[in-house]
Amino acid sequence: MTERHPTLAQIEQFIQGDLDDVQAIMVSVHLGACQQCSQLAQECQQQQASHALVAVAETEAFNDADLDRMLDQLDRGEDLTEAEASLPTQLEFQGRTVSVPPALATMVQRAGPWSRVVSRLWSATIQGHQLPYQLNFIYMEPGGSIASHAHKGLEWTLVLDGTFSDDRGDFHPGDLIQCDDQVEHAPYSKNGCLCLAAIDAPLHFTSGLARALNPFSQLFFKPGG
Repeated sequence: MTERHPTLAQIEQFIQGDLDDVQAIMVSVHLGACQQCSQLAQECQQQQASHALVAVAETEAFNDADLDRMLDQLDRGEDLTEAEASLPTQLEFQGRTVSVPPALATMVQRAGPWSRVVSRLWSATIQGHQLPYQLNFIYMEPGGSIASHAHKGLEWTLVLDGTFSDDRGDFHPGDLIQCDDQVEHAPYSKNGCLCLAAIDAPLHFTSGLARALNPFSQLFFKPGG
């Protein structure tokens, strides 16, 4: 059961098409996993459609382009193009195969090779997206963890398979976790966890040997893939 959700404002922005591509994909996947947020999104769609129809009724200038934009807004996130539908929806790592939502197919296709970050922690960078994020699939093996760190910017994490925890609680498939520069945490997984993570600034490690990496953090941060 999903317990971490996008805000109402973010759901409204998703319906309006105002989120960037990375945020929109993550919210879309969450909506597919969370009945509560999916219902909320439908209500937002209906509300915005009503407002659009009122606006149409109050103006004389209404053409085919306006209609197309309104219909595109109503259909947002519901249909995949043939090209998207043909992309891979299974992610392979460490001898495992995990099915992922079709919305992530392009990211699966662009994922680079898996590399070990530290013991029991693996990462595959998503390449060639030209967006102001560093995007990675992250896999924590059972008993794996990430060193305690703070954030210089925003971090969006979408749980795809398994669970992980930090001092705020446990996170499950479909959960969308958002961190800003006020959050410091040390994620760990008892049974293994696969996530999609996006950061728009380097992490700042706050404990252990990982702190030695902080002076070089900008070198390791590679937005755009």
